[in-house]
Order: sequence, then structure tokens, then C-alpha cells
Amino acid sequence: MLKNTTSAFKISVIYFIFALLWIYFSDEAIIFLVKDFQELQFLQTIKGWFFVTVSSILLYILAKQFFINLQEEKDKLSNTNYILEKIIENAPIMIFWKDKDGIYQGSNTHFLDLMNLKDKEELIGKKDSDFNISEKEDFMNDDIFVMSNKKPKLNYIETITAKDKNIKTINTSKVPLIDDKGEVIGVLGVINDITEQINNQKQINLQEQLLIQQSKLASMGEMIANIAHQWRQPLSIISTSATGIKIQREIGILDDSSEIKSLDCINENAQYLSNTIDDFRDFFKKSKTKNSVNLNNLLEKTLKLILSRLKNKDINIIKNNIDIEFETYEREMIQVFMNIINNSIDAFENKYYDKFIFFETEKFENKIVIKIKDNAGGIDENILNRIFEPYFTTKESKQGTGIGLYMCNEIIVKHLHGKIIVSNESFEYKNQNCKGSQFTIELLTT
Repeated sequence: MLKNTTSAFKISVIYFIFALLWIYFSDEAIIFLVKDFQELQFLQTIKGWFFVTVSSILLYILAKQFFINLQEEKDKLSNTNYILEKIIENAPIMIFWKDKDGIYQGSNTHFLDLMNLKDKEELIGKKDSDFNISEKEDFMNDDIFVMSNKKPKLNYIETITAKDKNIKTINTSKVPLIDDKGEVIGVLGVINDITEQINNQKQINLQEQLLIQQSKLASMGEMIANIAHQWRQPLSIISTSATGIKIQREIGILDDSSEIKSLDCINENAQYLSNTIDDFRDFFKKSKTKNSVNLNNLLEKTLKLILSRLKNKDINIIKNNIDIEFETYEREMIQVFMNIINNSIDAFENKYYDKFIFFETEKFENKIVIKIKDNAGGIDENILNRIFEPYFTTKESKQGTGIGLYMCNEIIVKHLHGKIIVSNESFEYKNQNCKGSQFTIELLTT
């Protein structure tokens, strides 16, 4: 508009200057050349007609150029509007706009599909209140909020119920439309249908819960096996002591001292069984809050749960600098330690040499690093980068589910916001060359 006004002003100025110069110089020329009055009058008439002719031609040329420029501007504007319409129509999101009274002024086809409308005529000129939508009050309140506060409302999650009663989850952003005077003239909305993403995320969460449950069941199976191993000896002692008391009483050689000694033995082993049950029961309780723990105590609790497996395989635990305090979810860390140790125990199968599992730590200003390694020979380099994948295992189906190390990664990375990496390490211990896998856990302390 400003450019067209400027062009019209230029034409007027050019015409004015031309007329002014023509009148002045033509009059001076006639007065200088002609002295006869009648001839002067005739030439003035000719000059007038000539001025009209020349000025008309000049105005035609200037006006033609003006309208050419005007048409070019219209073509550019039309092309810009066409491109803008195509962008809005083909955008992979839903777009709509309303006036300040909440009346729809336009949208793209994607938004019509969301509203279950066939064409724009069913939308334009109507309000949300004109449609049979359960959430229409929320939509109108959002419009009022955006326009009254002159502030956008961005990326908020809401739902919309379709005609078939299916509920869609959408991510909505609304911004106020403001004119050159700073007045609100409407609202622009952008919507992204995230129903599929939400459903996929729910499915992922469901699968993660299934994996967690499977991990608990696998751990429970291992615990039952460990209980059986750890109970075998004390149960045998209790049975032997009780049988001894009965036999001695039957043959009449039971004295008070022997009876008390046998009963104390029975009680001691019964207490051991009770404590074992407590240890296993505590393991399956969920840690709801972080608390300060001592790493050495945490490791001792872990070893109690798998003591029989370690003894059966003649595996020694070597600790180095693990008497440190830090905050964590105690039972989840026990699960991590137990899964890693069990993995090492399995790796020692058919190994007939001195077997060791090493624990060592380093404490820094804002983190602690826990290293757990063995001398079981290491992990095949071809699968080293896959061992944290769910259901990935090199063991027979009866021996492993492939979720133990996956759960270690989930606990350390997602729950504790730390890091866990695995590598093969070669080292020397007691003048022997050793090779094994090493799990390095980094936990933030601040």
C-alpha cells in the first residue's frame, strides 16, 4: 500500500513539473518569436492542444508503468498467498485460526479431519460451542486465556473425543493474533496428534514392567535355589540334634547338659534360618527413597544372598577400598551387584583354577566409580556391545533369561542417572596373568 502511494505521488510530481516547465518555456518562446496578436492567439491554442496531447501520452506512459508495477505486486502477493496456503494445507500438523469472538476463519484439511468435517464450509463461521465435542469448554477457555493475556500457550497435552467415541491425545499450541495497533484480532492454533506416540510409550512402559516382573521372577527362582543350598546344612544339624535327643532319651542316657547343648544348637540354627528368610524378604521389598549406605555393608548383604553359589564354585571375593558412604536405592543396588556377580559365577563354569571377583572403588568430588571384575576369561568381543540388550544371552534357556544385565543397565541409567559400561581387562594378581570382564559403574554424589 505504501509503495503504491509513493508511485502515485511520483506520477503527480512528474506531471506537475512537466506542466510547469511547459507553460513557462512555451509562453516565453511564443512571446519571443511572435509579435502579431492574432497569430499569438492561434499559437496559444495550438500550444494548448499540443500540451494536452503530450501530457496525455506522458500520463499514459506513467500510468501504464504504475499499473504494470501494481500488477506485479498483486502477482507477487497472490503467489505468496498461494505458497502460504499450500504450506498451511500440506503442513504435517493441524492448523486453524479464529477471530476475537472465537469464530473459525480458516484451517487446513488435517484439522477438518480431526473435527470430523468434510469441508471448510462446515467450519468457517462457527464456534466450538456449535460442535458436539466433549472438550469444547476447555478449548474456548484456552482461547480466552490466550487472547486476554496476549500470551501464547504452548505444547500442552489435551484430548479430543471423536464421533466414534475414540479419544485422541493431542499436543496443542495457541498464540494470539495481534494487528499493527497491538490489538488482539484472533487466535492461531497448531495441533499435533500424538495418540500413536502415547500408545507406543504405554506399550514400551508395559514391556518394561513385564521385563521387571520377569527379572523379579528370575531373581526369585535364584533366591529359592540359594535358600535350598543355605538351609541344607542347618536343617541337617537341627534334624541330627533333635534325633540325638530322642535316641538318648529312649535309651536313658540323656542328661541335662547334653540336652541343653543340643537345644542351643537347634535354636542357633533356627535363628540362622530365620535371619536368612529376613535377608531374602528384604531383597524383594521395593526401595521408595534414597538413603545413605555403606558400600561394604551393601556388598555383604548381597553376598549373603548368593553365598551358597560362591562356596559351591570356590569363588573368592576380593575387596579394595570399598568402605565409602553414598546415597542410593539400596535394594536396587543389591540387585545390580547380584546380577553382575551371578554373571561372573556362570562365566566360571568348567574353569578349574583359582577364581576371584574383585570389588574396588574410586571416590571423586561429585561421583563414585565402582569396578567389578573377575578372572573368568572375559566376554567375546563380538557380543560385548550387546550384553545390555533385553533377552540377549549366550546361556542355555534353562540357565539364563537375558534380562539380568539389561536390568542392571535400566537401574543404573534410568533410576540412578548414572553410567555402566563393560570391558575386557587383562591384569596380574598373585603373580598370575589374568583376564576377565569388568563392569564400571559411575554414580553421581551431588
